[in-house]
Amino acid sequence: MDAMKPVKVYSCAKRFQADMIIEALKSEGIPAYSQSDGSGEYMEIYMGTSLFGENIYVDENDARRAEEIIRGITLPADDSEDLSDSSAIPDAAKDRRMPVVRIISLIAAILFIIGVVAPVIADIIP
Repeated sequence: MDAMKPVKVYSCAKRFQADMIIEALKSEGIPAYSQSDGSGEYMEIYMGTSLFGENIYVDENDARRAEEIIRGITLPADDSEDLSDSSAIPDAAKDRRMPVVRIISLIAAILFIIGVVAPVIADIIP
């Protein structure tokens, strides 16, 4: 038996979407699994949801068939754009995550400034 060589075939925003797609792939005989980006698994444990989304992986031998199945599940029936370009899927996920990263960075910067300024103010005020 050959070892699985995982290939990312899709990115989705929520875990339940990934679970539904994985079940559809498994029902077609394609082994698949999902993995969170970055610290998404920690966020899911702590907050109950991840802001980073889920990536779906299959064996490289099943990638083409899996992408066809996923397109059939995720695209509207009247979508007429070219389906041969699979690079657009991960780009959409990246665009969706960028504002979240900026917000988290802004909150971290504000907390850092408060942590530096608060002790100085506490020393000034008697």
